[in-house]
Amino acid sequence: MENNEPKYIRGKYTAAAKESTKRYQAKAYDDIRLRLKKGEKAIVQEIAAKHNYSMNSFIVEAIFRFAEELEKQAEESTEQAEANEE
Repeated sequence: MENNEPKYIRGKYTAAAKESTKRYQAKAYDDIRLRLKKGEKAIVQEIAAKHNYSMNSFIVEAIFRFAEELEKQAEESTEQAEANEE
């Protein structure tokens, strides 16, 4: 049964729009659940807002920057180990 309800009615977010958004997000994004101790969410939100990030984009950026740093450290360790063998 097809729902012919318009997606937006005078600026209201309708059930059809909500369902469309839900389908798109399921197709385009992976979800990760993050648990923080009470009060830590507010700290992350504050830091993100201070630097003009959404909380989500701040967390994603932090993950990738940290991963980059770990890769650099691993490369340096490998180079140092190879230099010590010579």
